Amino acid sequence: MKWLLSSIALLTLVTTNTFAEDAGRAKSIDFAAKVSMANMFEIEAAKVELAKGKADDARQFARDMLKDHEKAALLLIEAAKEDGIPFPTSLDAEHQQKVKALQDSDPANLDQAYLSTQLTVHQDALTLFESFSKSGPDGQLRNVAGKIVPDLHMHLTRVEGLTSK
Repeated sequence: MKWLLSSIALLTLVTTNTFAEDAGRAKSIDFAAKVSMANMFEIEAAKVELAKGKADDARQFARDMLKDHEKAALLLIEAAKEDGIPFPTSLDAEHQQKVKALQDSDPANLDQAYLSTQLTVHQDALTLFESFSKSGPDGQLRNVAGKIVPDLHMHLTRVEGLTSK
């Protein structure tokens, strides 16, 4: 009888740990998918602004976003790889459509359209990164997310200032 109870307790412990690991992995996969899309979108949107934008402040913001988000992409990809989490490397249809909408924007409105998208994307990204850095599963992806949060705060503050002009 003791053997049976011990076996059941061990099986319960193993099963619980497996479910927790699966839930943590699923959370990491979801985070990686969302942040890869947001990060790649910001890079592509910055390229559109640099190619077609007119306002110096919006173009400078785009240059900075291109540099910062290319750096973040490398950190995130490496962290995901170390944690064994897949990290998408091409935009999904939804984000491709958003880039196309920017490309097709009326030149007179492109700078404002770019900054408006950046405001929304940075608000969403900050929420996502803060949440994952606090409650995501332990690992490199969570560590890198925490390191990127201050940069996202700075980006959001800058774009808020640019959109309030």
